[in-house]
Amino acid sequence: MSALEAQAPRVPVLLVTGFLGSGKTTLVNRLLKTRAFARAAVVVNEYGEVSIDHVLVQAPRRRMRVIDGGCLCAHVHEEIASSIIDLYVKRDRDPDFDFDFVLIEMSGLADPVPVIQNLLTDPHVTSLYELKTVIAVADGVLGADHLARHPESVKQAAVADTIVISKTDLADCAALDALAVRLSSVNPGARQLRVAYGDVHAADILDRAGFDLTGRSDTARGWLNDQSYGATAAPASADPAISTFALTYDEEITLPGFVLWMNLLAGFRGAGLLRVKGIVNVEGRPYAVQAVQTIISEPVALEAWPDGDDRRSRLVFITRGIDAADIRRTLETFRFDAGRSPRNMTINPETYARFRDTIELFRTSPSRSANRSNDVKNELEIR
Repeated sequence: MSALEAQAPRVPVLLVTGFLGSGKTTLVNRLLKTRAFARAAVVVNEYGEVSIDHVLVQAPRRRMRVIDGGCLCAHVHEEIASSIIDLYVKRDRDPDFDFDFVLIEMSGLADPVPVIQNLLTDPHVTSLYELKTVIAVADGVLGADHLARHPESVKQAAVADTIVISKTDLADCAALDALAVRLSSVNPGARQLRVAYGDVHAADILDRAGFDLTGRSDTARGWLNDQSYGATAAPASADPAISTFALTYDEEITLPGFVLWMNLLAGFRGAGLLRVKGIVNVEGRPYAVQAVQTIISEPVALEAWPDGDDRRSRLVFITRGIDAADIRRTLETFRFDAGRSPRNMTINPETYARFRDTIELFRTSPSRSANRSNDVKNELEIR
């Protein structure tokens, strides 16, 4: 390291963690639109056969790094350290790569503890970077269930100094208050923010920023102070029923087919859908789509195709107890095209027969009984 680098102020780092589908990418994108983070570099830790999260993050590709697209390996913290050091070297050599902040978005199944330890203790990292704050995003609708069923969700909340409760537009006040109380019991020292659509002010994030262990539970402090933790860390999720797979679809998708597929997927498979993300070609236009269990986020139209001429639809699933073949067979729904004329009030027998057959793709699946919850909502929440 040069004498100039040694004297330069360290680059602040913001680490974003939280369970699958909680709203981390939405929060990161909101922050990137603020003046404080407009020139931030972004590191995305993905879990999936096909990288998709980085496509949804609205940052210049030259200031972005993607880590571990296909596993939950114990060496993720080392890969992140290498990535931010590489970013610093690029910045030092080329003004086009300049940045003044780093946002790290962790996978929803990843353990943040080894990454935090690395950012606090690795001399190669700490000479260049300063960990400012750790944000845990908690799903305002599903967060209580995540805490009850997924130990990684508890750990993510326990080590943060800021907890952002998301999707407040979808949850009722009583549920949000109950979640806040539960999170306070997990991490009494963390401040809590409630947001919808990731709409948080940069000042709210950076105010009182400066990561320390004040207010953490004895368990959380034990994790963060255990210097052997990173070397022995196992993959975050030990649940053998959790898996990831990616599906592609080469043809254009009809709008009725897409709407029908998303609703049926959530209705019949919602209990096992930990997260679905992707880019889909709906009648020639690229849309970013996301779903978590029975909650479907509103599809976002993209200005252009992220990968140039590649116009395939790409969907990445993280599921519990769902087989990829079970979902692949339902992609035939994408071909469904109902009559769209407002004057057409007559049921077409052929169209109805296709609709009935489409329903059967979901209804007769072998995994339906294992994955459909007993209390699937009659009305799907569309966001």
